[in-house]
Amino acid sequence: MNAVRLLANPAVRWAIAFLYLGTSLTLLVGLGDLPRADQIAVTIACVIGFLVVPIALKGYVDSAPDRY
Repeated sequence: MNAVRLLANPAVRWAIAFLYLGTSLTLLVGLGDLPRADQIAVTIACVIGFLVVPIALKGYVDSAPDRY
C-alpha cells in the first residue's frame, strides 16, 4: 500500500499524532531530568505539536501528485 494513500485516512494521521505525543512526553518529561517549570513548557510544546502533526500530514497528502 502506498504511504501517501495510507496517510489520507484521518485515523492513521491521529494515530501518528498520539505516538508523537506519547513518545515525546515519555522521553522529555518522564525520563528527562528537567525542573518542574521546564516540564510544563515541554508539555505545552508537545501538545501544540500533537495538534499540528495531523494538519501537517493532511497538507502533505493534499499536495502529493494524483498518481499516488
